[in-house]
Amino acid sequence: MYWIIEKGHYIDSLESLFATTVLNEQPGIRRALVGMATGPAKLILKDVGLVNEELLACSDADYVIVAEADSQEAFEAAVDEMRRVMKQNNAVEAEESYATVADAVAAHPKANLCSIAVPGEYALEEVKKALNAGLHCCVFSNNVPLEDERQMKELAREKGLLCMGPDCGVANINGAALVLSSINARGPFGIVGASGTGIQHVAAILHEAGSGVSQTIGTGGNDLKEPVGGLMMLCGIDALEADPETEYIILISRKPAESVLQKVLDRISRCKKPRVVLFMGCERARIEATGAIWAENLDDCGQKALGLIGKSAEFETEAQLDAMAAEAVKGMAPEQKYVRGAFSGGTYMDEAVHAMEAVIGPIYANNPNASPLQLPDLNKSMENTCIDYGEEEFTQGRPHPAIDAGVRKPAILREAADPEVAVILLDFILTPPGHPDPAGYVLDDVRRAQKMARQRGGRIAFVASVLGTTADFQNIDDQRRKLMETGVLVCSTNYKAAQLAAKIIRLKKEIG
Repeated sequence: MYWIIEKGHYIDSLESLFATTVLNEQPGIRRALVGMATGPAKLILKDVGLVNEELLACSDADYVIVAEADSQEAFEAAVDEMRRVMKQNNAVEAEESYATVADAVAAHPKANLCSIAVPGEYALEEVKKALNAGLHCCVFSNNVPLEDERQMKELAREKGLLCMGPDCGVANINGAALVLSSINARGPFGIVGASGTGIQHVAAILHEAGSGVSQTIGTGGNDLKEPVGGLMMLCGIDALEADPETEYIILISRKPAESVLQKVLDRISRCKKPRVVLFMGCERARIEATGAIWAENLDDCGQKALGLIGKSAEFETEAQLDAMAAEAVKGMAPEQKYVRGAFSGGTYMDEAVHAMEAVIGPIYANNPNASPLQLPDLNKSMENTCIDYGEEEFTQGRPHPAIDAGVRKPAILREAADPEVAVILLDFILTPPGHPDPAGYVLDDVRRAQKMARQRGGRIAFVASVLGTTADFQNIDDQRRKLMETGVLVCSTNYKAAQLAAKIIRLKKEIG
């Protein structure tokens, strides 16, 4: 293990995620972590086995670079390259630095929004400073106690401001994409959501259909839990109802806690603008009783929103999926019969599991929200299996796979090595701080997997979806093209990709 400690050098959470991603991709680096030596960070270092007494003795103000590397030379070369990339990235952004929120406000008196990405234990203090300075907040910080989150949001409500997050990964305010958001065209739809992937998915459907968003407000995943009380969902509805750029409102979340759900439904019933509501798992009758339009899933949510302006999205038809499935099973060996899903996030894995299990039966997973069949060993799939590589067991000491594509990469060849696997299902999420070419990053592994299957006398069907827009610098059209040129079956959405995977498995079972 090799390490560098820099006393009194601060970087925020977003920068540390990017630096960790870059370092982990360098030759000779097996595991790495970059960031501030806070208490939670030291716990992560312990969990991943990258710790010693010198690192434990660091203070919260110390910046550390730690890696398991092939040699001192490999470590030094990797760090040099990481610093070069970080310097280049900061030069492009032309970043200005200030010691305090007050200094930043004084230098930019017209600014009205503050993005906060400090370690979770310090978030409340910084959010209070920003709110008291009259700034809306977008809080990327995670691991924030629920009582701290409620304090932030109560103060924001008192001051008539938004506090998006903690753990807000997606927001788009007046055309500015914040944190991990895709770039979207402007349009008449305002979205409030507790699911970042859900917000991006629906916004991308609107973009691709020639419409767009006025604002997207991420509440953070805990907002609709009972201890927080849905404060930002309620404030978000208020803000969009008052926003002259917003003509239609879209709400997205898993089903809120029952006590919170009733408050939100009451507010929806008083909303004066047309609204489409996707609360996954919430009864249709309860949504429609508010006068809102009920949506079944993310695709349906985007489609019903577009229906309000006389537009529609183009998804694969049942006949098209059937034809794709019939072609995919040609050349498969008799023993091939299972699907393996390797996902970048929980929202898409949940959606895929629910779409497939009605067709092919129970599916093992690593998230109880998706399936009651929990995978005993995360490194060994069983029968039909889907794994969310964004869960903590994979991201301890590394960024989320939407940012660090290397977190999920080993899954492709591991699953392909099983001769009973017929389908490997993948999602790709485009985001400004993410990998510059997430599809291209795995193509060599896809080719190797296809070759392994052919050498066994079979054929693996790779099925994928890409979330993003043509305005993202990775460009969704380019990403889809690269996958298709490598023989991957690319569907318009994650839901359609899951439907195709299930059709392939069912058809393979029927023909043997």
